[in-house]
Amino acid sequence: MTTATADSAGTADSADSSASADTAGTAPAPPTARRGRWRQDAVATLYREYCLLTRNRTNLLLAITPSAVYLLLFATSLSHLVGDVRYHGRAVGYAEFTVPALMLSSMLAAATAAGTSLFQERLGQMELELWSYPLRRSSYVLGKLAAGAGLVLAQTLVALAIALAVFDFRWPAGHWAALIASTVLASFACNGLYLLLATLFTDFQRFTVTVNVLAPVLLFAAPSFYPVEQMAPVLRLLSWADPVTYVVRCLRDSALLGFDAAWPQMLLLAGIAAVTSALTARSLLTRAAKL
Repeated sequence: MTTATADSAGTADSADSSASADTAGTAPAPPTARRGRWRQDAVATLYREYCLLTRNRTNLLLAITPSAVYLLLFATSLSHLVGDVRYHGRAVGYAEFTVPALMLSSMLAAATAAGTSLFQERLGQMELELWSYPLRRSSYVLGKLAAGAGLVLAQTLVALAIALAVFDFRWPAGHWAALIASTVLASFACNGLYLLLATLFTDFQRFTVTVNVLAPVLLFAAPSFYPVEQMAPVLRLLSWADPVTYVVRCLRDSALLGFDAAWPQMLLLAGIAAVTSALTARSLLTRAAKL
């Protein structure tokens, strides 16, 4: 009788231990562990996106060459030919006037590279390989947005550094701060626009033609290399619907006039960046859910 009781007690203890072990095995991970795994996912995704954006030499070459050509032509030869231009009632050297446009040209080229990378990934159905691993969707989306915006920002700052090496701009410290803030906002806005564009196309030829034609059309339809007062009447009307107009105006006002003149455009760019990033994230999550 005592032996049976002891056996029953031992069996019960074993069952309790097994149940406890099973419960421990299925218990959710603590918040610290979840944050650690999310951080690992985010870092791995950022590294992958960095490799995709920088190891494709063709895309990098196409992104850098137009900016270098514009810098050599507009910022050197034409600066001596044109002289000063009038901007907000003050005389400004043509080199100072065109540097924001050169930065914007580099920005659009880098955003084109980011959008092309995303489209090529969708076209090659690389998401199937990605989602075969335990990758968090939030890490994937944030990696796409952050890596693209980082590339756009870095390439734009390089264009600014080259311009500073060629010319000597004596802008006040407040103007420099406004220009850097505007560059960050513009980078996120342009990156968001091109990533959103990459999620809307399904045909490779249409996408390639669109992104390669869109950037120069938007750039030259805006008052990038000439004051708006000297534009043709038709182009002047079209420039109001051109998003590049507000980006270049934000960069130019920041550099030449400071925060007081640039803050309305900064708010607009922040809104564009938020909306396009949210729409891009929604599109990526929707596609991931269908795979």
